[in-house]
Amino acid sequence: MRYLMAAVSLLCALPAAAQQSRCEDLNKFSIQNIAVKSAVVVRAGPFRLPSASADAAPVTVPEFCRVTAVVKPELNLELWLPAQWNRKYIAVGNGGLAGSIVHGAMVDPLNRGYATSSTDTGHMGANTNDGTWALGHMDRVINFGQRGVHEMAMASKAIINAYYGVAPAHSYFTGCSHGGKQAFTEVQKYPADFDGVIAGDPAHWWTRHYTGGHIWMAQAVDGDGWLPPAKVQLLGDAVNAACDALDGVKDGVLNDPRKCQYDPGTLQCKSGDAPGCLTTAQVEAVRKLWTGPRDAAGHSLYPGLERGGEAGPGGWVRWVTGATPGTGSHAGLGVPFMKYVVYEDPNWDFRKFRLTGAPGLESDLEYTDDKVGRIFDSIDPDLSEFRARGGKLIQYHGFSDPDIPPANSINYYESVVRAVGGKRNSARALEETKEFHRLFMVPGMQHCTGGPGTSQFDALKALEEWVEQKKAPEQLLGSRVVNGKVDRTRPICAYPMEAKYKGTGSTDDAVNFTCALP
Repeated sequence: MRYLMAAVSLLCALPAAAQQSRCEDLNKFSIQNIAVKSAVVVRAGPFRLPSASADAAPVTVPEFCRVTAVVKPELNLELWLPAQWNRKYIAVGNGGLAGSIVHGAMVDPLNRGYATSSTDTGHMGANTNDGTWALGHMDRVINFGQRGVHEMAMASKAIINAYYGVAPAHSYFTGCSHGGKQAFTEVQKYPADFDGVIAGDPAHWWTRHYTGGHIWMAQAVDGDGWLPPAKVQLLGDAVNAACDALDGVKDGVLNDPRKCQYDPGTLQCKSGDAPGCLTTAQVEAVRKLWTGPRDAAGHSLYPGLERGGEAGPGGWVRWVTGATPGTGSHAGLGVPFMKYVVYEDPNWDFRKFRLTGAPGLESDLEYTDDKVGRIFDSIDPDLSEFRARGGKLIQYHGFSDPDIPPANSINYYESVVRAVGGKRNSARALEETKEFHRLFMVPGMQHCTGGPGTSQFDALKALEEWVEQKKAPEQLLGSRVVNGKVDRTRPICAYPMEAKYKGTGSTDDAVNFTCALP
């Protein structure tokens, strides 16, 4: 190990001319089905991200070798190799239906000294809602559903080894939403790829999220069930007024929204419609969204949303209802996937979606499960191979997520605990699970970020300390940033613990809270 570290120190100490020479040499790199398309040195200073909008400000970066490559025939990736390398590699995940390199997620790791990569998962899309690429291309569907990150990781490690002369000492993955689903795909299907993985707000039960989540929710607010933005705010204010203080602190955040039993019927209009109340159809729509879809016997098919995630820029107006009918992201993401991947029919109408089938006939939900579930779903609770390799998994989820139901993360984590414990004592099973997998529910955080909670935290630092120093994270320090300044900090506790106010001091200071069982 001393010789490897000495080699890395020597390589990182090379003058700029040598760095450029080594970078340009990668243009000749080709091995098996991996080919470098370009390799150029980017000097330290302002750098305009290739995928940024025309009016976006440049970001500040250290000097690095920017590599674009392809895993043949069409899985594109980009790998950034810093001149001052920390001897570690991290891959970053995608959002939505992917289709592009996520340059923005690569900046922070690069500034920490990481070699970092991102992939389009094997197809190029006009945006993350575009599904047209899938029509007639099952190879692209499989790459997108399960192989893309694995192929990127293998190619990136080969190029890293060629550039630095040594392999990474540690390899990590981080992603949220679809990236969280990619994280679970890695630990379940390719457990040797990464030493540590961060899975945020994961859409790992992909098929149910698209049918019992996106499409079912789009149907719930279709027609008379649609809530205009002012009524979404009305609902959010009513939920907070009823449930904010249940955790002992009135701060605009529901610590555990599962404890809130507020009924939207309280807001129902006495008759007709009016600005300060909800119609009968709107009340029913809200109940559907909070309950989640159920079969004819009343059994849950997929969790509903939690109370408390309605208002705010990242709330229901963006995800569920939209600013005008049919513009919510549930419809925007769900419809293209169902059209082009599941039914392979550009004319498929989401209003014809059937949650339950007629006698002897499959429902659309069952059809989707059967057709593409094996490609997309990452719900296997058996993480024994990842655990045996010493792998560490940090999972987090915003408790006010209006996209992917928070209960989906809790349900999966508890399934892992059961798989670890078998028939043994559940308390012992939880302790064993915490040796390699920890869940952090983030009060007030919406989808991956935002919301009234302390939604900014350094999960990567916590993962590094866990993998490299054997220091397991009992809590993460969460911050809320308003107008560029931190105005609140709060501990984000490892589930099932939650932050409890000590009774004295500012409720905006994390030191006045402790992690305890509910």
